[in-house]
Order: sequence, then C-alpha cells, then structure tokens
Amino acid sequence: MTKRLTIIPGILFCLYFLSPVYSQDKPNIVLIFPDNLGFGEVASYGGVRGVATPNIDRIGEEGIRFTNFNVEYSCVVSRISILTGRYAVRTGTGYTSGMTLWEETIAEILQSQGYSTALFGKWHAGGPNWEGNREPTHQGFDEWYGIPETSHTAQFTSFESFDPDRQPTPYIWEGSAGEPSRKVKPYDLKTRRTIDREAAERSVAFMEKNVKQGKPFFLYCPMTQLHFPTLPHPDKAGSTGAGDMGDAMADVDHNVGIILQAIDRLGIADNTLVIWCSDNGAEMRRPWRGLPGPWRGFYNSAMEGGIRTPCVIRWPGRIPAGKVTNEMIHEVDLLHQVLQALSHRIPHALFPHRPYVRRQL
Repeated sequence: MTKRLTIIPGILFCLYFLSPVYSQDKPNIVLIFPDNLGFGEVASYGGVRGVATPNIDRIGEEGIRFTNFNVEYSCVVSRISILTGRYAVRTGTGYTSGMTLWEETIAEILQSQGYSTALFGKWHAGGPNWEGNREPTHQGFDEWYGIPETSHTAQFTSFESFDPDRQPTPYIWEGSAGEPSRKVKPYDLKTRRTIDREAAERSVAFMEKNVKQGKPFFLYCPMTQLHFPTLPHPDKAGSTGAGDMGDAMADVDHNVGIILQAIDRLGIADNTLVIWCSDNGAEMRRPWRGLPGPWRGFYNSAMEGGIRTPCVIRWPGRIPAGKVTNEMIHEVDLLHQVLQALSHRIPHALFPHRPYVRRQL
C-alpha cells in the first residue's frame, strides 16, 4: 500500500528544506521584501516590460521559484504576516494601527537564539504612532535604517500646500536597540531615489560585521520600490527605455545583486538562506502602474493580481537548484518553515502557539 503524504499548504517548500540544519554553525537568513512589485515585472516570471533581472532570476535558478506564492492584499498587513507567521487579521491590528507589541516576530525569535538582527528599508508595521512605541527595535531588531511608514510621503514636501509648521516633514530614521530612534535626513523626492541603494549598502556592512564577529544574522531588507512615487536611483534613470517603472525594476535587481555579491565574497553562500518575495500585487497608480502578469487586479484587491506575487528562495545544499513549482504557498508559511529548518536549535516551547507543519504518513 502506498503511503500518502498529507500536509498543510506549502508542502513543496517544506520538502525542499531537506532536513533540519545539523551543521555546527547556525545559518544566516536574508529576507528581501520589495514593495508593490507585481508578478509581471520579473524576467523569469514573464518580464512584460522586457527589463532584465539577472540577480533575482539567479536566486530561483540556484534554488526554487514559486509560481503560486500568495500574500496579503496590502503593505501593512503583509509585513505583519511575514514577520509573525500569522494572518494580520488574527493579530488584532488594522491597516492604520500597526502591529501590537505582544506579537512575536521572527526577529525576536532569532534574536533570542543569538542572532544579530537588522532592518534596512521600509518598516510600516508600527502604525502612525510608531515613534517611542512600535519601532523595529521594539520588535526584535538590533538596528534599523529607513522609513517608518510608506513611500508616498516622499512627495509631501513638494506639494504647494505643504506647510512644515502644520505638517511634520517626513524623515529617514535610524535606531539601535535600547536607544530612541533618530532622524537622519528628510525623506523627499531626492532621497526617495537613493534609499534602497543605501539600504543595500548598509546590509553589506551589517553582514561583514557579523561574519567578522562569527555571529549568525537575520537581515530583513524591505525595499521601497516599486511603490509610488517610483523614482529610480540616478545611475539607473533612463537605463532601460521602459520609463520610471522599468528603470526602478533594474534598480531593484541591482540592489539584490549588491547583497548577493557580498554573500559570495564573504564565503557564506552555503550557510545563508536567501528569500526574495514581494509584499503584495502590482502598483496601480498612474503614471507608475505596475504589471500583474497574466492575473487580473492590482494591490489592494483580493484578485490574483493583488495577492499572487513572485517568490524565489535559495539555500545551496539544502534546496535543490532549478526547481519550479506551482504548489500553493502563503507568506505566513515562511516563518514556520524557517523555524522547522532550525527546529533542533530552537525548542518548540519558545513558541508553543506556532505549530510546525505536520506530516502524516
């Protein structure tokens, strides 16, 4: 009689994590999470604009590419889900209120196990009253640099009606655990172009520091592109012939390449799990309209174009290279699968409310 394998959605992802990590060193984890990047923007997913994405494609070629990866419909709820492994509606949070402090993030779990943790990019999970209350450093991150809310705030200072005496100037911030976060510089249409490059460069410095110290790390790089205003880095502007959106997509891929090249240079590729996936479907606001590929709808909708996004994952020696699967998986599965891969190191008692995927033979 043939044994039947039954499992919750995400079976194939679990199967490709061959076994818990039995090596001496804990694996590093890099999660790159671009914003409002639709299914049709990446070359290996059809690349409707014709923009090359060799670095993103490389992750899938050296690991696994999912064609049925699903997420929450919008920015805040998607970030809460991927960080907690829970549907955002179950956390008691709304779109404007952010994540409640009693939610346990993957950063908090890994931090408790000796990992260094960092966020470089877009937080947007703390609500409008994030400062002093719901900063990334209150949810498990040792350090962070980026914007606390969302990208369209970069436009505010360019509006004719903007009055700094009545409305706070948006800023890029940075912070370290145990200290109040501090303003770095205004977030405007100029710094909107450069923030993702700065995030990638800080990611490299973070990895270099921890490799030198011999510490495992969790790097969360929530990119701000392709959220409107979709303005590419100056060295990518006009580079693709596909307008701001195409140039910004080239910028996303370039910044992914900066991180991958650093991983190779530091000699840690075999001990580093790299996850690249988008938070929700394609940007919908003109003139920066995104591409959902073959699906209908854009982000902020429950149609496939709003919740079905690209996802590629690499872990040499653990995930066989060149796999492509249409098996359904949701972003809430990622935290559980990572923890299952580390199950011999992180006791189940640390997170009893997070049951592992169950195999029934």
